[in-house]
Amino acid sequence: MGSRSGLVSLLVPDRTGEAALGLRELKKQRTRAAIVGVAARLCAQQGYENTTVDQIAGAAEVSPRTFSRYFPNKEAVIGALIEETAEHVAAALARQPVNITEHEALVRAHIEVFRASERGEPGAMSFDRVKGFLQIVTSSPMLSLAAFTFRPEGGPTGVVIQAMATRMAVSVHDPAIRILFDTWAVLMAVACDSPGIDVSDPGRVSDRIESTYRVFARLWMPWNPQDLPR
Repeated sequence: MGSRSGLVSLLVPDRTGEAALGLRELKKQRTRAAIVGVAARLCAQQGYENTTVDQIAGAAEVSPRTFSRYFPNKEAVIGALIEETAEHVAAALARQPVNITEHEALVRAHIEVFRASERGEPGAMSFDRVKGFLQIVTSSPMLSLAAFTFRPEGGPTGVVIQAMATRMAVSVHDPAIRILFDTWAVLMAVACDSPGIDVSDPGRVSDRIESTYRVFARLWMPWNPQDLPR
């Protein structure tokens, strides 16, 4: 009997260890996502500069030591939020028609992500995550650059850069890609730095991005104040 059970154990692999490993990995992913979500919510509520690692860890119900296992500092957890946003934008970018300019495709992709969050659509980023993202990138010039400008090494927005290069059928190192994303960063900076705009409101930010883009597009024609978009 013992030899029979031994033969069975050889023929049928033990999945117990694999299941345990899968559960541990799932728990780690959930903890990481919780930390990012809490960081986004706190930054949306009290601002990026006023949010500390201890506050994020406490609200996520983990110790600072556990936090450090996932992220070395506050900037790293914010980088993860920017990366998550970029993944949604890249997916939206792939859905844009090819008969529009690449700047307009970026506008539409970002607005699609922001408005889907505002409406609570299935599969959309959570409202708090988008609010936190917008609050962060407008309060820190360094993080704003990380979120929108071209970076040759890719960075947290590398997936959007790659999606655009695929759309244009060029290398990510093509000068057109750098020009596109550097001018896009300026456009977003103007849109999010307008007097009176609530950067934590994805709907109002979307409206402002659209109006700023209309002015940007207007600059490609001879300037006439009477023809300015309203």
